[in-house]
Amino acid sequence: MRTVVAVAGFVAVLGLFAGVNSAQAQYQEPGCDLDGKGHFLVNSGVVYVKGAYEATDPAKRQRMARDARRTLLEAIERRGQEDNEAAWYFLGRYYVLVNDPIGADSAFDRAELLEPGCQEDIEFYRRNMWVPLINQALDSIEAGSPSGAKAVLQLANTIYQGDIISIYYLGSVFGNEGELDSALYYFKLVAATGTDDPERQESFVTAVYNTALIHGMKQEWDSASVWWQEYRKLQPDDAAALASLAQTFEQLGEEGRALAIYDTIMANAQSMDYLTLFQTGERLFVAERFGLAARAFEFGLEKNPYYRPALYNLANAYLAVAETDGILDEDRMAAAEAMEDAAQRLVAVDPQSQESQRLLAAAYQLQRKQNETLAVLQQMEVMQFEVLMDMLQPQENGLALQGRISNSRAEATPIPTVTFEFVDASGNVIATETLEGRTLEGHEAVPFNLWGSGEGVVAVRYTVAG
Repeated sequence: MRTVVAVAGFVAVLGLFAGVNSAQAQYQEPGCDLDGKGHFLVNSGVVYVKGAYEATDPAKRQRMARDARRTLLEAIERRGQEDNEAAWYFLGRYYVLVNDPIGADSAFDRAELLEPGCQEDIEFYRRNMWVPLINQALDSIEAGSPSGAKAVLQLANTIYQGDIISIYYLGSVFGNEGELDSALYYFKLVAATGTDDPERQESFVTAVYNTALIHGMKQEWDSASVWWQEYRKLQPDDAAALASLAQTFEQLGEEGRALAIYDTIMANAQSMDYLTLFQTGERLFVAERFGLAARAFEFGLEKNPYYRPALYNLANAYLAVAETDGILDEDRMAAAEAMEDAAQRLVAVDPQSQESQRLLAAAYQLQRKQNETLAVLQQMEVMQFEVLMDMLQPQENGLALQGRISNSRAEATPIPTVTFEFVDASGNVIATETLEGRTLEGHEAVPFNLWGSGEGVVAVRYTVAG
């Protein structure tokens, strides 16, 4: 029965980028010296490129762009201008005009090799090809198709490496698809590149966090320790990350360092938000520090007393304490009493749940309260349906709830109306949502998605009609 609920994932901060539409931008003179412009075919190519940029008629623009490509390639391939930096530079400008990132990358690579002084000028055009690719990838991610973003992001990273965001998004996409080795490669690349841009600092910090997280998921504890400590330098007050660092120390057999981290977390509990404390409790539970996990859940529940996942985890934490080998009888009984209180609070917000009732029965049984245990078991036996709250997602100015109404019986069963109350930290009802009664076929389960909107909404509970 020892379980703890948690949701983990890799985060990407999405936001569209502003750029220049190359096909409609005004022509700009090169920002660097190009000695090779003296060749007549190259000069013709320059004229065609400029004309294509400035043409307002689409047909004329296409014709002049086509002539620019033909003339510049003839100069390079048949007229001995393969080492002419101007030919390659303007060929790159042509590819920018027709939105061909691969062609532009190849031409600009050659131009930069022949004339390094053009690097800054070329970076401008690379970025203006990169921006639409990034926005296209973000559109795919926001549309729920992250796999479709991978090829676009890889192309974006090929054409321009002056911004870490493309490799950061690649790491996020691979991480969320479970391709941990690929995600690790890109997150480490972000961390190694670093950033001086304040707008990219969050992405950089998150990449360091995700690098540590993946090493832990892969049970590569030495590396996880290194990266959690790097993250701690950036975010010293992140309690959930500190708990992961402590867990890593435990895996390495460094008990003293782990305990010191846990003491730091508990000492600062009052200044932490409830979600951070709940996440800390989850990590402590996974690390089998059940007593400390219970304390973290208790601290968080002082700030949000009706949060169902934390009440569930708190009851399980006390159960784990009570079942610890070698524990004194008085400590076992104290844990069982605390578990009873947590389970009763859980049942109050989630009454139509076998899980909630089972935890309450276990708390009574640990205390040898036979009548109370039997009463709960009998109630579970006659329970005809369940309300399953599968996911709670706190969001700005509200709370999203996903769940199911499930018929526990083999035959069709009438389900009464269920009213969900979205409450603030004091238990005041801010919003309500109602699932009207209906009949479900045998063992049928019907999903629901509810949104409790309102300032201060932090939890949800429900009542069953009748």
